[in-house]
Amino acid sequence: MNIEVRTDKHIENTAKLADYVRALLTQKFNRYSEKLTHIEVHFSDENADKGGDRDKRCAIEARAAGLKPIGVSHKAANIDIALDGAIEKLQHSFEHAFAKHNGSKHVPRPDWQEQEAALPE
Repeated sequence: MNIEVRTDKHIENTAKLADYVRALLTQKFNRYSEKLTHIEVHFSDENADKGGDRDKRCAIEARAAGLKPIGVSHKAANIDIALDGAIEKLQHSFEHAFAKHNGSKHVPRPDWQEQEAALPE
């Protein structure tokens, strides 16, 4: 699994940041490691020097064998929270995509009132 970490000109792309992101993604997506081929993470500061409470954005695009690319993003006050939010969204998207790809279908909950009505008294 190839993991690329990129930033805009307002966020410093250090080796420490890249190593942290790679370690976290490897840990979180270990169960998909055979299917995942490429993950690209991009951090940006949407307001630049102005500041703001939700101005940091983490966008992640992941490619898995046999699936279309999946892209998610999350905005937060800092890049740690933005990364965590984007990872959570990506995990949900992957579970949905793999279930759909493998033919799993959502089974609706039974209507208990109909089943109770059908029981003999």
